[in-house]
Amino acid sequence: MRALRSMGAGGQHPVLGVALLLLAAALPAAADTGALDRIKASGTITIAYDPNAYPISFKDADGAPRGYSVDLCRRIVAGVQRALELDALEVAWIEGNTPRRIAAVANAEADLECGTTTMTLARQRRVDFANVVFVESGGVLVRADSGIRALEDLGGKTLGVIPETTTERRLRPVLEARLINAELKPIRDARDGRERLKEGALDAVAGDRLVLIGQVAEAGNAQDFAILDADFSVEPYAFAVPRNDADFRLVVNTALAQIYRTREVDRIFERWFGEDSEPTALLETVYFIYGFAD
Repeated sequence: MRALRSMGAGGQHPVLGVALLLLAAALPAAADTGALDRIKASGTITIAYDPNAYPISFKDADGAPRGYSVDLCRRIVAGVQRALELDALEVAWIEGNTPRRIAAVANAEADLECGTTTMTLARQRRVDFANVVFVESGGVLVRADSGIRALEDLGGKTLGVIPETTTERRLRPVLEARLINAELKPIRDARDGRERLKEGALDAVAGDRLVLIGQVAEAGNAQDFAILDADFSVEPYAFAVPRNDADFRLVVNTALAQIYRTREVDRIFERWFGEDSEPTALLETVYFIYGFAD
């Protein structure tokens, strides 16, 4: 067969020319604007937060986002405003549990996620993460009169857990390895789990230990509940940011570094965990490592 030799004007193959034109037309869509450009153009930053994870992230009686993570995010907003040299920067808040918040950032519905999200390799296939803001461990909430004192007591019991979370993924193999035949039941969030536990619809609720403690404190009847220190997970919390947006991630990390370096984080920690509370040695190490100098 003879090779195709026909050329267009200027010696360019006509098929190649069409392909190049199509590629050029697609470039603006491929080179999508980053979060900083979107925020500067709109004058608004959109943040997804957890409304039911007291004291880390929650909605107060007036409907305003509050909590440890929220305070950090408000400082980040100030850092973004300064970096963009804006006179003002509005904040739009989106509510949702962890899968919903991850999806909001992945779909560019939110610029930043602010809650109780554990940084994992699997989640980094959808979003990037700023530096670690907290280190938590897993726990199980039960009624004080349930007779449940350890994971092994959950055999034949119903255990509430939020689907598609690190708690669920790490708890299942632990239960299987120890031959504990607990039935996992889906819950919307920690507050939903607490209420269903109180009603007797669940025997236990698994989640991040501090969030479960917060649910007990918020309920105001601590004597009715007990928390098992279950060793099924360690949870490094970090804020999700859009993938492949190094400029925005740097601004977020710069703000966090300043909060850690100046020890403003101590005031935030004390505000939400009490004057007598102190960060664990592991969390102090996180503050030290990520308190970068400029």
